[in-house]
Amino acid sequence: IVYAIDTGLVTTVSFLAGVSISLVTRDKVLLAGLIQIIAGTLAIFFGSYISTKAQKHFFEHQIEREKREIEEDPEKETQEIRDIFQDLGFNKEEQEIAVRRITRDKESWLRFMVQEEIGISPGLIDNPYEIGLVSAFSFLLGAVPAILPFFLFENVNQDLFISAVSVLTFLFILGIAKTRITKVYWLKSGIETVFIGAISCGGGFFLGRIVAGFFH
Repeated sequence: IVYAIDTGLVTTVSFLAGVSISLVTRDKVLLAGLIQIIAGTLAIFFGSYISTKAQKHFFEHQIEREKREIEEDPEKETQEIRDIFQDLGFNKEEQEIAVRRITRDKESWLRFMVQEEIGISPGLIDNPYEIGLVSAFSFLLGAVPAILPFFLFENVNQDLFISAVSVLTFLFILGIAKTRITKVYWLKSGIETVFIGAISCGGGFFLGRIVAGFFH
C-alpha cells in the first residue's frame, strides 16, 4: 500500500510538472495527467498481479515438493525434524518426543516442514487479484492529491504549486501513518518519506525540463 501510494503521488506530480512545460494549457495538462494515471493504475495492477502470482506458484511448488518428499522418503524428513530441534538446543530424548508428535499427523507434519525448513506460512500466501486491486486502488489514492488542483484552478503554475504542496503534505501523512505498523518515531518517518519523495519529484521535474529543452 505504501509503495503504491508513494508511486501514485510521485509519478503523477513529476509527470504533470514535466508535461506542463510543453502543454501550457490546463486542459491539455489535465488530459495528459488523466491518461498517465489510467496507464499507471493498469501497470501497477498487472505488475502486482503477475509478481504475486509468480510468488504464489513458487510457494505452492515448494509445498508440493515437501509433501512428495514426506510420502517418498519419510526417514529423511524425520531426520530433518531432529536436526531442526537439535539446532534449537533440544536433547535426543526431546527430539524424539517432537518427532513422534509431529509425524503422527501428515497435515501437521507438512505444515511444520513448510514453515520450519522452507520458511513459508501456507496461510499467508497472497492472493494475486487482491494484491493487484489493493495496489491499483492505492496508486489511484496517491494520484488524487497531485491532479486535484488542476480540476479546481485555471492557472497551470498555480496548480503545480498547490499540487507539489499537496503531494509533500500527503507524503508526510503517509510517513506518519505507516508508523502504526513499523513503530518507528513518527516525525522521523514523516520527514524521511517527504525527503525521498521530494528527491524523486525533483528528479522527474528536472528531467522534464531537460527533455522539454530539446523541443524549443
